[in-house]
Amino acid sequence: MPPEQQKAAPEQHSSCAGVSQFVAYALGKFHFDFAYALGKFYFGFAYVLGKFHFGFAYVLGKFYFDFAYALGSKLVDGR
Repeated sequence: MPPEQQKAAPEQHSSCAGVSQFVAYALGKFHFDFAYALGKFYFGFAYVLGKFHFGFAYVLGKFYFDFAYALGSKLVDGR
């Protein structure tokens, strides 16, 4: 095999390896960025949902206990 052809093969191989490493890096970066964005969305959504849930529970409880208090005082006072 002439020296020119021997040189061409390793360079071609190394460029393929470089491309595959780049593709693997890009794919990994996309995967982890996507996982991060999804996690951020999920936990942000869970936080908002939890905040809404506990806010709603607080309002409902306040209404319930205020209502029970008003009803109780009405029953005790007889008004």
